[in-house]
Amino acid sequence: MKKMLLAASACLVAACVAQSADLDFLKELVEIPSSSIDYPQVNRAMRAMKAYLEKRGLFCTVETDDDGRELLFAATKPGKVQDYVISAHLDVVPASYEGQYTFKNENGRLSGRGVGDDKGGSLAVAQALVALAGKDVSVGCIFGADEELGGFTTTWMVEKMGYRPRKMVIVVDSSYGKIGYATKGQLMVRATITGKGGHSSAPWKCEDLITQLSAAVVKVKEEWYRRHPMADGPDHWSDILTPTIIHSEGTALNRIPSEVWVNFNLRSVRPEAKDECIQLVREITGGKVEVVRYSPPCVTDGDNPYVLRLKKAMEAELKAPVPLERMPFATDARCFVSCNVPVVNIGHEHGDSHGATEWANADSIDVVTRYLTAFLLAE
Repeated sequence: MKKMLLAASACLVAACVAQSADLDFLKELVEIPSSSIDYPQVNRAMRAMKAYLEKRGLFCTVETDDDGRELLFAATKPGKVQDYVISAHLDVVPASYEGQYTFKNENGRLSGRGVGDDKGGSLAVAQALVALAGKDVSVGCIFGADEELGGFTTTWMVEKMGYRPRKMVIVVDSSYGKIGYATKGQLMVRATITGKGGHSSAPWKCEDLITQLSAAVVKVKEEWYRRHPMADGPDHWSDILTPTIIHSEGTALNRIPSEVWVNFNLRSVRPEAKDECIQLVREITGGKVEVVRYSPPCVTDGDNPYVLRLKKAMEAELKAPVPLERMPFATDARCFVSCNVPVVNIGHEHGDSHGATEWANADSIDVVTRYLTAFLLAE
């Protein structure tokens, strides 16, 4: 019976999916300079995607947050709750050089800001939605507007606006030919200490806050790794704590500052690591501690039936084994932790995301479209 369903879904996929990626539409998206902080341009990209999908029979809703950012939800059926929710994003990091918002196609090797992260992935999702339009499947996609800044808009769509899955979330913003089933949480915590500053010619009249804070940073790291030694293995799957910035007020070279602060970045596999880190930083630095940004870890059982079914669909299309991987970085998987459904990460073939030579493979976009469509049709 399962073989018959897979064969039937394969026939439907062949009938529904276009022979090649809609690169004209990808060109349109890439040439909208939708860097995350440029809300009007991100909104332009949302409207372009909405027009593309509505024309092809999808149900589209746009929500506008308090900052004026527009968020698109496109689905095969009406309603905020679908069996499956896909997550992609239309914001990008700023271009690395003038002209990077120009789309280029050199024999299937695509270049331009966003072809890899994540407009190429968004096209794969859009093509799958079009292939599924009118079919008896329940799937929608949240197109995020600020993934590169923390994914707060996607979280807003889930937590405040009620766009949620019944069965599974698939984030299309990751490695090609793999399934990411676990992502680390991310905490950015700042500790600030203040004291008497002054002229560096008379340091005895001042407090040496830089040395004080630097010593505290060393102690925080030593204590953290005494409690939580870094795991061996290629992915170092453990709670990793790293200072990223030490900053002092003022820029004068002959001034002892009256305020300095440090930012720690925690990449965690345990939800409870957040509070432990905050408390440790507070105790050792003795300063004012504030959370700058936080997203929880998101871990799905690799043996979950939905994950295994997706793996089978991918392997049938790729004709190769599909490994499961744990990812040390954050994705918009973080936005769906409260949904209590399996969440995985996939992606098309691309490289140098955020870089000057960002690229993507055009054929791989269609590969993702086909196996996504096959997976959802085989429900």
